Amino acid sequence: MNTKERILWEALELFSQRGYHAVSVRDIAGAVGIRESSLYNHFAGKKEIFQAVVDICWQKAEEYYHNHGLPFSPEEDLSPFQQKSPQLEETLLEVFAYFFQDPWNTRFRRLLTLNQFDDSQMGSLYQQLYCQYPLKIQSAIFSGLMERGILQQADPHALALEFYGGVFLLLNLCPDWEEARPRLLDHIRLFQSQQIQLPG
Repeated sequence: MNTKERILWEALELFSQRGYHAVSVRDIAGAVGIRESSLYNHFAGKKEIFQAVVDICWQKAEEYYHNHGLPFSPEEDLSPFQQKSPQLEETLLEVFAYFFQDPWNTRFRRLLTLNQFDDSQMGSLYQQLYCQYPLKIQSAIFSGLMERGILQQADPHALALEFYGGVFLLLNLCPDWEEARPRLLDHIRLFQSQQIQLPG
């Protein structure tokens, strides 16, 4: 990591442990091992550091999805999610593994979870990234599956709520991927057995 990336990493580490408002620029500089004045050569202040943390976490998530041949937005090709099982199961597990295994994402999610009720910006980000955005892309996936006759006709948003509700609960219940993976797989298979009509 270069100095700028180290600043972002140490800031995220501190934010996720103590909460955003309990961390000062001096704390971040100390964790990096530089003077506070040197940190200002890279960032104007804590708000700019936080925004850069948001940007790099979003960038890393997009890179992960694209490196695994997965769509990152509803506007992209959703065909990886329109496969037969067990390919579909493995694709979904690749998606959810990121939330447990990527060190930037796990800390960023913890940061937003800690601060969502005492900071309106972080509360909005939490809702957007971990509630609204997943539901939007999953609704689009379910709509496509219905158009192809793979999924029985229903309200795609309601199905997204049903499916992602279980995923969201496991994101918060399971401490690591080792515990989450088999439980997510059970959830995926149960949902498929109830909703998805995949040809043999």
